Amino acid sequence: MRSLDLKDGPIASVLVADEFASTQSDSLDVVVRLRDGRRFGLTLFTLEHLRRQLDQALSFVTPGMLLVKHFSDEAVLDAVRSAVSQDIERLGVLQPLINQ
Repeated sequence: MRSLDLKDGPIASVLVADEFASTQSDSLDVVVRLRDGRRFGLTLFTLEHLRRQLDQALSFVTPGMLLVKHFSDEAVLDAVRSAVSQDIERLGVLQPLINQ
């Protein structure tokens, strides 16, 4: 995992995998740490992931879907900022607190 640190707003950092996405999944899990200490897990998807899912089924349902054009630091941060501005509590999965 590596951390994308932010200098402004409510987001303190975003943890992402070292490799953005495997060619098999086209999805990426990230953990967003807010300045207030809460952490939320989010999954980002590409259109290719959705196409692959719909090739195998008639529907694809997932809560709080975040769709990106491709995986890059810029796209990840844009999606995370959008999630925060649109109520990350509804879109993400709250992670347990870490005792420090």
